[in-house]
Amino acid sequence: MTKNIAIIGCGAIGSQLAHYLNDGKILGFRLVALYDEEDEKLNLLEKNLKNKHIGLYADFDKFITSKEFRDTHLLIESASIAAAKAYTNSILNHDKDMMIMSIGAFSDPDFYETTTEIMKKKGNRVYLPTGAIGGSDILRTIRDFITDITLITTKPAKSLKGAPFFRERGINVESFKEKTIVFEGDALEAIKQFPSNVNVSALVSLAGVGFKKTKVMVCIDPSYERNQHEIVVKWKFGEFLIRVKNDPSPDNPKTSYLAILSAIECLRSISDKGFKIGS
Repeated sequence: MTKNIAIIGCGAIGSQLAHYLNDGKILGFRLVALYDEEDEKLNLLEKNLKNKHIGLYADFDKFITSKEFRDTHLLIESASIAAAKAYTNSILNHDKDMMIMSIGAFSDPDFYETTTEIMKKKGNRVYLPTGAIGGSDILRTIRDFITDITLITTKPAKSLKGAPFFRERGINVESFKEKTIVFEGDALEAIKQFPSNVNVSALVSLAGVGFKKTKVMVCIDPSYERNQHEIVVKWKFGEFLIRVKNDPSPDNPKTSYLAILSAIECLRSISDKGFKIGS
């Protein structure tokens, strides 16, 4: 059975997913609706889609009472942490499944608990793609034996521009002339200071030992063109390092292109009836 999909957020990730779905490149799914608070983004995306027969909504109340929403099986949030927190529980209460890209929303313990309770009550699913990093299967496997875990994120200035950490301190990200550690703390604080830049830390935290026990280091390096994430783990029976270097998305330097591809693969795994690879 073909499943209907609606996308919330028409930025870099949402737009790419919309094109893949609209072009029929992900078997088993059909794009039926787009929601974004900004009409300009909606209209620009719809203009570039081959199939124009989809619902466009800039008002959330109209969206969730629409025929397209009623017919939707899976909604993809690709907007922001604020959007994920604002819309997720309402959507789940309408008995819909979701894929959430802004995983940092779950650093809020109240939101995490409420979402978990709704899923238990309703029996629906929330999918969290691995994003710009690998190793979540290992972390889930050994989480009870982890003694120390650190995520080290290194990015060029353009990928960190606009982060609250710099804005609140009046720091110009372009002023750094050499690699500099700009933040050290736990994942909880990292997501507050870099909500659009260290979404990886949320996935690492959820797969591993939680937000407060996951250490995060953010570095800015003007010589870098790529976004780099390193997970350094010590556990009872060994240790390991995972390093991933990604080209930023051409549409949004804050997003690694791998994050978009991971969402596409997550969709494929949902519809795939063959082997399920990984733990």
